[in-house]
Amino acid sequence: MIPIPVGETAVLDVVVAPSHTVDFDEMGKVHPVYATYTMAKHFEEAGRKLLVPHLEAGEAGIGTAVSVEHLAPSWVGDAIRVTARAVEVRDGRLTCECRATDSYGRDLGRGTTVQAVLPADLVEARVGEDARLSRERPPGSLFAGPARTARS
Repeated sequence: MIPIPVGETAVLDVVVAPSHTVDFDEMGKVHPVYATYTMAKHFEEAGRKLLVPHLEAGEAGIGTAVSVEHLAPSWVGDAIRVTARAVEVRDGRLTCECRATDSYGRDLGRGTTVQAVLPADLVEARVGEDARLSRERPPGSLFAGPARTARS
């Protein structure tokens, strides 16, 4: 990994869309505001934006942790700026402090992300299609049916 100076930042600008609001799979729409889970996604995306230019050939980054504290609501159409700032780079891991602010200057959220930098072939081995197909369910699993599906 090319060194990442502590304090380096990346910015992700977002306009809140209806797809960014709280809408749970089983419970449906809850609030017409920017969802905490969407903020978490945007924190990860901003952190990845910071990391990617520092990856060397044969390396890949993969998220290992995210934390979000949602401080204030934001509505569809609002402009949001997510900033990821490198706070620690150690042992092949990048930790970013993240903030979301709106165009009114309000702090909407804060949190952290952690990404690990690993050999790209190792990441593929852990998350690729072959890894998915090789899973085994433990005996007595509560979930019925096979864990694998045949490849097309």
